[in-house]
Amino acid sequence: MRKILSLLFLVLILSGCATYKFQKATTTGPNAQGYLVSYDDKLIPEYTIGKEKSLPDLDLAKQRFNRRRSKVEYYLKNSGEIQSRFKEYLWDTPTMAIDFLCGILRWPFTAVSDYKYNHDPKYKERIDRRDEEKDAFERAKVNQLKEKLAAYIVQDLDKETASTNAVVKPAVVAPVVVAPVIAPVEVPAQIEAPVVAVAPAVVEAPVAPVAPAVVVQPVAVVEPAVIKKELIPPMAVIIAKPTKGLSPLVVKFSGQRSTSKNGKIVAYHWDFGDGDTSAKINPENTYWSTTFGQPRNFPVTLTVTDAAGATASTTSIIEVSTP
Repeated sequence: MRKILSLLFLVLILSGCATYKFQKATTTGPNAQGYLVSYDDKLIPEYTIGKEKSLPDLDLAKQRFNRRRSKVEYYLKNSGEIQSRFKEYLWDTPTMAIDFLCGILRWPFTAVSDYKYNHDPKYKERIDRRDEEKDAFERAKVNQLKEKLAAYIVQDLDKETASTNAVVKPAVVAPVVVAPVIAPVEVPAQIEAPVVAVAPAVVEAPVAPVAPAVVVQPVAVVEPAVIKKELIPPMAVIIAKPTKGLSPLVVKFSGQRSTSKNGKIVAYHWDFGDGDTSAKINPENTYWSTTFGQPRNFPVTLTVTDAAGATASTTSIIEVSTP
């Protein structure tokens, strides 16, 4: 029993740990160099990116990553860009199972709601307006988090530049000039002999040393590397529960596992194969079949669009039998 508990505890710890990798940029060009950091194989430019989307060398990339990691992950997790393994494997799966069981219990109410949605224009308008307001609120929240993250990156780069450009100027000590002391010349007095004037010795004053001129070397301005980001098609994923059953069959769909390396998925379009469509992330659809003796197949197509405008589609089959 102790071994089982220890194994479960180890799985729990490992499930919450993300893996980080430093990767060199793969773009082409003379300035296309520098390092990025990936979070569970997903590139996160905010960890190391500089001004004008430039990338640093490996040493500076490690410094920026250590400074920014906690803040960057806070904003990205709250905006839904990334999620911890603990939430993905130990929370989302049981939650979907519970939602599926509750969906079975709510089936009569769902069937009535779907019927009203398809046959009552006012009810359909009210539901669509509610969903649009919810989506607009979510988009505004995500945009606000992205703006805060961008402001944090700018602030971090300003501090980095200030610390790099700080130069301590050495104190300049003026040389001390010591004036020479000239001893007086005594002339012996003689009554009869004429007084011969003795010219004083001319003493040359020492030349004060001149401080050498300080030559300021010009600082070469290095153009930052520019990342030429290539659009990669997103990956559309359909989760359907159940995939087959007796008519009328209520199927709960989910597209939240769809991902894109270009950014967040911003639009979902469902074609349920029976004439109905939806723009929700997690819609439901009721399938009816009057074909006896042979099940009827409905092709379900999901098309997703990411923040960069790239799209992708995938199709799944729902099998409905007549009791």
